[in-house]
Amino acid sequence: MRRNAPREQAPPRPGMIGSRVPRAPGMVMRCGVLAVVALAAACERGGASARRPAPRPGMTWHRGDDPRVRIEGRAASGPGGPSFAWPASTVHLRFRGSTLDLRLRDTLLDDRIRDADALGVVVDGGPMGRLALREGEAVYRVAQGLPPGAHDVDLVKLTEPEAGAITLLGVGVDGALEPGAPPRSRRLLAIGDSITAGYGIAGPAGCHYSADYADASRAWATLAARALGAEVQVLAWSGRGVLWNNNPEAEGLMPGLMERALPADPASTWDWQAFVPDAVVVNLGTNDVSRPEYDADAFGRAYGEILDGLRGRFPRARLVVALGPLIADDDPAPGTGRLTRMRDTLQGLVRARQQRGDGAVRFLELYSGDPAAEGYGCDQHPSVATHARLAAALAGELADLAPARPQDTAIAHRSAAP
Repeated sequence: MRRNAPREQAPPRPGMIGSRVPRAPGMVMRCGVLAVVALAAACERGGASARRPAPRPGMTWHRGDDPRVRIEGRAASGPGGPSFAWPASTVHLRFRGSTLDLRLRDTLLDDRIRDADALGVVVDGGPMGRLALREGEAVYRVAQGLPPGAHDVDLVKLTEPEAGAITLLGVGVDGALEPGAPPRSRRLLAIGDSITAGYGIAGPAGCHYSADYADASRAWATLAARALGAEVQVLAWSGRGVLWNNNPEAEGLMPGLMERALPADPASTWDWQAFVPDAVVVNLGTNDVSRPEYDADAFGRAYGEILDGLRGRFPRARLVVALGPLIADDDPAPGTGRLTRMRDTLQGLVRARQQRGDGAVRFLELYSGDPAAEGYGCDQHPSVATHARLAAALAGELADLAPARPQDTAIAHRSAAP
């Protein structure tokens, strides 16, 4: 039997939420070097407070909800502009000029760990840079010194809801704002926990989590969507489960959170018909099975209700029930049998639906692989190499979907992170 990795999240320590740790003062941010992109405060010691530009003369400002700006993923409209909190939510825009500023508000989640959000910035398909935000409202110089002509910019939320929500208040350009690239024809909805959110993927060996090490752009479902030339909507939050969260103090279970546009806002609801996917992948249960009160029958019923709800909303979609790579039969002790129990439950749910005539539901096991070869991210979570392998498995499972148009695949790969 192939063995999955030991656990989804390190046990919480006193005064912490899950396994998250406070960022040390003065931590040096990791960032890419872009010849024409100045990521304000992303690469300075002391975080996002350094070198923050104020609005400058010669810049034309547009509202964040300008129809020429498109957000891929869930967003909630508001008087200031659209807000988004789910990981991998992406702002797509195009402008003519040499300089791009953004006015953003980062509203941190009201918990005991005050990590701010981070955006990945891709200009004209170049390497992705990292823009670290700070709490509150500020203006960020995103690009400058670009050559004449039109430029496409993608801004990807690398962090998950645990960090907070970002509001796009305004877009400033020294030229003209133009309609961005249209949405791609394929659509993938991914529902999960820390694995799908990209928890700790960018961290060095042996690290503990901080927002500095989050990178939803390289998480497995996001990569699979890119390979398929698909729009992606990611609903993922570390430590959350179907019936039990990894940390019993954490508020909100995934069946309720996934109903929201902004997961930390109970008043924020989502219209499921605003994004009708061709395929849905669900990777939940790692946090449930880690709890001592785990009951396979109760979990199976609750998971089945999720699948029934998805099938009712999306009768034509492919449903992929994924068994994640962070469950093992010998965790926390030999003979526990967690992996076997979870596999039996999920395969049983899929088999029952197939026997009732639903031929568009599949089971996909995501093996952990060889840690000696692939390594780990923070807190023994999947590494960049592991996420790439899992993405290939999901893309292969969905390869027989209706083919994407050539221009869709080209647009998808244009935003590829290094």
